[in-house]
Amino acid sequence: MIKCIIIDDEPLAQDVISDYISRLDFLSEVGKFDDALSAIEFLNSETIDLIFLDIQMPMLNGINFLKAVSSPPKVIFTTAHRHYAVDGFELNAVDYLIKPIPFYRFVQAIEKVRTHTDQPVKVPETPSGAAFFKVDNKKIKVYYTDILFIESLKDYIKVVLKDRFFVTYQTLSGMLELLPSSQFVQVHKSFIVNFHYISVIQGNVLEINDHTIPMGRSYRDNALEKIYQTGKKVWK
Repeated sequence: MIKCIIIDDEPLAQDVISDYISRLDFLSEVGKFDDALSAIEFLNSETIDLIFLDIQMPMLNGINFLKAVSSPPKVIFTTAHRHYAVDGFELNAVDYLIKPIPFYRFVQAIEKVRTHTDQPVKVPETPSGAAFFKVDNKKIKVYYTDILFIESLKDYIKVVLKDRFFVTYQTLSGMLELLPSSQFVQVHKSFIVNFHYISVIQGNVLEINDHTIPMGRSYRDNALEKIYQTGKKVWK
């Protein structure tokens, strides 16, 4: 049984989450709070497994609340404001739900809670797909799992592998259409990365092996969501 509390200053939002909790027999709602300060007192005396946490609240918002709690339980953020997603991911929230919350997204978030682990997800050893690239008048087969990242060079791309790189005639947008979204995400107008190989994210840059790659503002939120779903702990 997963013991849950709801922290949200909107009664309607509380009611929706309460209803969703009641539909899943492995969830148990043990508390409901209009403000974060009251919830802190409750957490000091009770042990729970999961918080549904709104971000915009009076006195103490959800972000600062989570920073103030030592050894917090798992957290799913619930908010009407998508731009807070980066803060949520950097605090290692399990998921980030945008109001109004559809039930299927609630269930997806709960499944993440049930499988969430602090261990990084390993890159599969068995290649799950490949593409052919024309290099020096011949076609070479490259497994997706061997690609670290791809850099745009105008009408060409630089494909960086684990042990080498090559340049071929292709656009970055055309390459993005070919690559599986389960492994690759665009993080900058000039870069696509295999997000399973990211080791560190600090500010607006990320590291893959010995390579430092910038993250563009317009790509950041989508990239962070993809990376976060892998369960990797990469923030500095």
